[in-house]
Amino acid sequence: MDLKFGQDRKLKSRKRIENLFAEGSRFSKFPVTAVYFFDRQKPESYKIAVSVPKKKIRKAVDRNLIKRRIREAFRLNQQNLKPCCGLEVMFIFTANEPLSFAVIEKSILSLIDSLNSVSADDISA
Repeated sequence: MDLKFGQDRKLKSRKRIENLFAEGSRFSKFPVTAVYFFDRQKPESYKIAVSVPKKKIRKAVDRNLIKRRIREAFRLNQQNLKPCCGLEVMFIFTANEPLSFAVIEKSILSLIDSLNSVSADDISA
C-alpha cells in the first residue's frame, strides 16, 4: 500500500484551478468544502489542492497547521478514492478556528465517499 503524496498528485496550475472554479461542482462536510471537476479526457488519476482563507484564520502559523492536517488526512485515506476519470479537487477549510486532526479526518473521509458516489454516478450516466 503506497501512501506517498508526491508532486504528481498536487494541483498547482493557475489555469486548472480557474477552470475548477468555473466549471466544477462543490459539496461540503463541516469544516471542509470540496470543489471538484471530472475531466473525461484524462486517465484515472487525481490532483488536489488545499486552501485556508486568510479572512477566517488570521495567523499564518494556524493556516499552515490546518493545511498540513488536511493534506495528511487525505494522504492517509487516499486509497479509498476511486475516480472514474481525471479528478481535480480543491479542499477549502470553512471553520473560523483551528480544529483537531480527528475532526478534519472525519470530514475528509466523508468527502472522499461523496466523490466516489459522484464518480460512480458519472460512470453509469
